[in-house]
Amino acid sequence: MQTFSNMRRNSAHQNYLNLFWISGWLLFGLVMSSLYPLIPPFVGVIFCYLVIHFNRREENAAPLFLGFLYLCLYDLNKGFYLFSYVILFAIFYKFAIYKIQNIITCNNCILAAYVTIAYLGHFFLNAFFSYLDNESFPYFSNYYFYYIAIDSILSFMLFKVTR
Repeated sequence: MQTFSNMRRNSAHQNYLNLFWISGWLLFGLVMSSLYPLIPPFVGVIFCYLVIHFNRREENAAPLFLGFLYLCLYDLNKGFYLFSYVILFAIFYKFAIYKIQNIITCNNCILAAYVTIAYLGHFFLNAFFSYLDNESFPYFSNYYFYYIAIDSILSFMLFKVTR
């Protein structure tokens, strides 16, 4: 029984239960944000989580997968191009993350920059895709700035940037 000495009996693995409940609340929030526009969809918070924790992707495979799944569900739910957040993340992580961390010295300002890029970069990427597809441009509203403010405050409370 030496091989199973780190297992606890009569209990479930708590990390997966927490992950299940958090993903349930996020899906409920996504549905509520589609019904009521003043409820933010928390896409900036998820994007910040993905940017901060992507360098430890072997440890956090399940939460990162659920984060990307949530961003794809957001694209489908709001009528954007599918996988546009994944493309934005790949471009941002490859070319801009280290430049932003070198230019900006305030840790909270880095988080606010991540959230701003999550919303405005997604909008401009979808505008570029709609231009290439010869479709109408996505609608830009003032709610984007409200969402950026709310998600930035939540990111300040939840995350810490490590350099």
